[in-house]
Amino acid sequence: MPFATTDDGIRLHYEESGSGVPLIFVHEFGGDHRSWEPQVRHFARRCRCVVYAARGYPPSDVPTEPERYGQYRAVDDLVTVLDAIGAYRAHVVGNSMGGFCTLHFGLRYPERARSLVIAGCGYGAHPEAREEFRAESEKIAVSFDTEGPAETAKWYGFGPPACSSRTRTRAGTPNTSRRSPSTTRSARP
Repeated sequence: MPFATTDDGIRLHYEESGSGVPLIFVHEFGGDHRSWEPQVRHFARRCRCVVYAARGYPPSDVPTEPERYGQYRAVDDLVTVLDAIGAYRAHVVGNSMGGFCTLHFGLRYPERARSLVIAGCGYGAHPEAREEFRAESEKIAVSFDTEGPAETAKWYGFGPPACSSRTRTRAGTPNTSRRSPSTTRSARP
């Protein structure tokens, strides 16, 4: 199992498939390196596909100190993986949390990007929504720990129950009405 080691000693697990020009996939908050499997299966026919588990996502190391996480750190971790595979430049694809990392990678290291695909970028980026984002993230984490991924997945795409300020509408219908009664229990975090 290959690992890239960051300048602060964190080991980041990565995997490679295919050959040719490097194409690195950066995962979202609610997934991990395995989330990119369909894309890797497709693009590995033409590219050297690389996925990695961000710090905090096993089998990468999970530091317990909050100061060992952050946006600049995430970008430096991406650079660490790029260096570990021996590539100066790569195409980089990121989704959500990974999209934010990819955007900042392009801003900080434009010379190292062949191209960028930035999807679903910016969640949690507005300073005025910081505390709400933290509260929602905590509820999601608690649900993963207490109810497990299968139960959490039933409502995850709509946002945590009881986070009414983030409940969005689709065609005028609040997301909460799209959940089944079993996933809207008030006891849920």
